[in-house]
Amino acid sequence: MKFGHQMLVAAVATAVAGMAVDASACSTVVVGKNVSATGEIIVGHNEDNDLRIVMSQYWVPAADHKSGEMITYEPAAAKIPQVAHTYGYYWTQTLHPAGYSFSDGFVNEHGVAIVSNNCNKTFEEENPVVDGGVGYGIRRLMAERAKTAREAVDVAIGLVTKYGYTSGGRTYTVADRNEAWQIMLLKGHRYIARKVQDDEVTYIANAFSLDKIDVDAKDVIMSPDLIEHAVKTGKYKPAKAGDASDFSFRESYQPVSRRAADWNKDRAQTAWEMLMGKETEDQEAFPYSIKPEKKLGVADVQAILSGHWKREERTSGFFHQSMRDICNVGTFESVVYEMKADPLLTRGWKTSGRPCETPYVPFFPLAKPAEARAFMSPDVATAEHFHASPDRFDYKADFGLYAFLDAQNLVDYLDDAARKDLRAAIDAQQLKWVSEGDAVLKTAAYLKKTVSPAKAEAYLHQYGADAYNESVTLMRGAFAGMKPLRVAILADTLSLTKKDTVDVVLFGSDDVDVTKADQKSFIFGVTYPNPDVDLYADRAKPTKVVLKDVDGDGRPDAVFTFPSDAAAKYGFEGVVTDLWLFGTVGGEKKGGFDLVK
Repeated sequence: MKFGHQMLVAAVATAVAGMAVDASACSTVVVGKNVSATGEIIVGHNEDNDLRIVMSQYWVPAADHKSGEMITYEPAAAKIPQVAHTYGYYWTQTLHPAGYSFSDGFVNEHGVAIVSNNCNKTFEEENPVVDGGVGYGIRRLMAERAKTAREAVDVAIGLVTKYGYTSGGRTYTVADRNEAWQIMLLKGHRYIARKVQDDEVTYIANAFSLDKIDVDAKDVIMSPDLIEHAVKTGKYKPAKAGDASDFSFRESYQPVSRRAADWNKDRAQTAWEMLMGKETEDQEAFPYSIKPEKKLGVADVQAILSGHWKREERTSGFFHQSMRDICNVGTFESVVYEMKADPLLTRGWKTSGRPCETPYVPFFPLAKPAEARAFMSPDVATAEHFHASPDRFDYKADFGLYAFLDAQNLVDYLDDAARKDLRAAIDAQQLKWVSEGDAVLKTAAYLKKTVSPAKAEAYLHQYGADAYNESVTLMRGAFAGMKPLRVAILADTLSLTKKDTVDVVLFGSDDVDVTKADQKSFIFGVTYPNPDVDLYADRAKPTKVVLKDVDGDGRPDAVFTFPSDAAAKYGFEGVVTDLWLFGTVGGEKKGGFDLVK
């Protein structure tokens, strides 16, 4: 799909103008340490987005800075004075052609983890900001400047107080070994933060969930006029004058329609049913948090993040088709953190795709991610976060990420048996990693005590790198075992705008008799979600099919003719893209892909 970077940016700007914002369908689970099976805070998060995303992981080292240095992220954002010293941090980057401000995750050298949930569509969308305000800088500066979760809250408050927040609404979850906090930001300068109590579990989708709480409690921090402003705007009226005990943040600052939207309500309903053991129909009855009857472990949090809405009618031909599932069509990454007393031993379990179709791979953020998890240096990734060139989004066969995406893309179309086979292989591998877990932690602690922290870090880094390599091998083998179709696109480039046709060859083989292909069942196009984070349901359909021997092996092949603009829809100019052919052959669902620019 060929033009240039300018066309790429223009195309993305048009797409972004018609959607909500990035990270529109995330989920977060927080387990307090007293109700955690490990005795440690557990934080789980699904990062859900639209269109073509490349997830990479980096370690950004600590740095000293010159006096007077200024920093800025988005082109229009405020310029912020740099501090003398910034901490090192693990960074999972959500690289998008539009340059996303609200999706990246972090764990810094002090063991402070940061994730967030879009909570837009508030009553405060028109509030002004100062000098362009702050957006992406909130998460990154918390990572660079906070030694604790509580300090991270203070960093965020300082920034929004001075500059104002640019997004309509968002909940940031920050956690360390001792505390987990959630800070809810509104467009402009207002906020409220609350510590997740040690005996609580909380879940949030993409609407503010904070309901009635004791606003005078020491573990609640809010902008001075938060309640007064809600009264002035008519969104909150105390039952008793001067008594704010019935103040509900979510009711006072966000319309009920946001909580009632099916893509919010259904995910929250699924999570709370898993946590409480009972179904709740009314979204206004969903709690902010509960005190669970049993302790929850990492596997419980993984199960929630892999959850699906039980009432979804899966009629599209693909298993994932909307945002009504917690693990949904737009889930590009899922991670669960065990916040250990020693930050070096803080362990993450991370997927490189949907958690029901890709494995949770163990890693240690402070030991630095495997080099194979990235294809740029952290300096280049930072510089290009809002200005990435088209080739950064090219399909790269040797980049491990695509091993996960290939298998995920294919199995999502195949029958239930294929999904069960893949899940069994993933479960077996994860069981191996779990069984090794205690020994890995004990070995690292021993090395740190008897040799050096550097020795322990190197050991944990290598373990994480080996686990990642194992997972890539697993997924490549699984993909091959699904017997993908052999496909060739008979074009070097496609245009997003020109109405034309493109021929695509489905090669016959011992396993694929193209004479038995249900030609009307075939579709062709991208596999990532559309701008609404829903299934791209209108992929190109063939206008003509011709059977002939293309490769000279004596077997017939099928040459499909598709409208090229429909095939390239939601692609990006100048990007080498995997376009997928799906259809039924001999009554069996099959799929495969080829690359085109």
